[in-house]
Amino acid sequence: MTALQRKVYWWTMWAMFLVILHAVAAEAEDDLPSPPAQNRVEIGSDLRRLVVQAMPQEQSTRGEPADVGELRLALREAVVLALKNNLDIAIAAYDPKRKFEDISIAKAVFDPTFSLTLDANRTISPTATQLAGATVNTTENRDVNTSLVQKLPFGASYTLSMTNNRYNTNSKFAQPINGGINPSHKTFLNLSITQDLLKNFGMDVNTAPIKIARNNQTISVTDLRKQANQVINDVHTRYWTLVFAVENLEVQRRSLRLARELEDLNKARVRAGVAAPVEVTQAEAQAAARVQDVILAEKAVKDAEDQLTLIINFPDGERIWARTILPTDAPPFDVVQVNMDGSIQEALEKRPDYTAAKLTLQNTDLNLRVARNQLLPSLQLQGNVGLNGLNGSAGGDLDRMTSGDFTQWSAALVLTYPLGNRSARSAFIQSKLGRDQAETSLLNLKRQIISQVREAVRRVEADVRRVEATKAARALAEEQLRVEQKRLEAGVTTTFNVLSFQRDLAEAQASEIKAITTYNQDLANLELQKGTILEKNRLEL
Repeated sequence: MTALQRKVYWWTMWAMFLVILHAVAAEAEDDLPSPPAQNRVEIGSDLRRLVVQAMPQEQSTRGEPADVGELRLALREAVVLALKNNLDIAIAAYDPKRKFEDISIAKAVFDPTFSLTLDANRTISPTATQLAGATVNTTENRDVNTSLVQKLPFGASYTLSMTNNRYNTNSKFAQPINGGINPSHKTFLNLSITQDLLKNFGMDVNTAPIKIARNNQTISVTDLRKQANQVINDVHTRYWTLVFAVENLEVQRRSLRLARELEDLNKARVRAGVAAPVEVTQAEAQAAARVQDVILAEKAVKDAEDQLTLIINFPDGERIWARTILPTDAPPFDVVQVNMDGSIQEALEKRPDYTAAKLTLQNTDLNLRVARNQLLPSLQLQGNVGLNGLNGSAGGDLDRMTSGDFTQWSAALVLTYPLGNRSARSAFIQSKLGRDQAETSLLNLKRQIISQVREAVRRVEADVRRVEATKAARALAEEQLRVEQKRLEAGVTTTFNVLSFQRDLAEAQASEIKAITTYNQDLANLELQKGTILEKNRLEL
């Protein structure tokens, strides 16, 4: 085998060995569970793009305020605009992106590190004896050192290093004429491997920070989803509150019109001599009271508009506060059959906070495994293999090194154990307590979720009966008022009785509207408690 062939052979072997090490490290990392695809996207921009696409195209400009005036707004448009503009969501959207970088930081522990050192020095010194080969000793050293260091996921680490030294001296004993080599070139190629056998051994221990970082990133996504769920529920609540306020204002205005119509009727009856003037006074007093009700209802509408505007956070500055929001959706009353057990199971599968709590418990399990492993003594298998050469020229030096004639190796077992090991024991106890605490918190959250879902289901079921009762009460109030008005025209009843039935009708109409809007609010609340309000609104995150 020629010198060139030996070079190619040895360098090929070293390259193949490094490729194998990197392949093993990459395969070990690929074995880690990958985070869900949506956890790796740009959450903030993706959410904004999503909500814009979710808006109906033919209505895409209806929710964008331009000039002062009326703003007609559907419930879905309000939800989409709130998700797009809400600052709380914008703030929460930064966390998943920040946490995603923590994954890369945790993986960076296994990144290889390359180093290169170039060094040169020259020394001139007097000598104390002629045996040094010169009265003034001059030496020159030039070093080129390189190394590649990497930690592997299964608990090993390697260092591949090459040192090259060129040494030159004026000592006559080192000159070629006296059998020496000057200048001399000496190269070492060395591979050191350290494998942990007890402490810090195995994939679970060494990749735990990566798994924890991935779980934390998923937790941040669930927190964002939780924030979005809450915003959607708040929009539903405030939208239907505005709808009720608008409908109630119309009820109060109708009640005022009825009172004034009765006032006009009584004035005509007094002029005809079939009623006393006190009848007119009673009607006027009731009309004045209805005016107050209208004023309060108008204020309630403006208050509800402001609350809806606040959560939507229109990007139009102060001008939006001068606009009138007109809700275009009427509150539907579609009876929904709710299964208690199914709703609870769905909540335990889809509630973001429950998902986050389970991931937190997984993190404490990982920390506990690491802490348990740290109780073990450190037992390391250390191996070292290398080649070296020496020659008066750089080429000859490399030929000698790659010839395989000049080798070195070593192997060792190193046992290290701190007596008492109190730090590791305390850390293990802390991790175990943290794990028990997370498990207890998860159980407590589960019970809270069950209670919240049960209460939300009962509320919806009660709302259905309440709506049916208010519908019947409103129908009876209408019939009672109609009959009493006929009796007044016939002169067999008083204005006071008619006014009383008018108030009853207004209250019954307002109660019916309130019951229906509350039913729709409570349906949204049920979806919130189940963790399905995003899907219910045909949105995904």
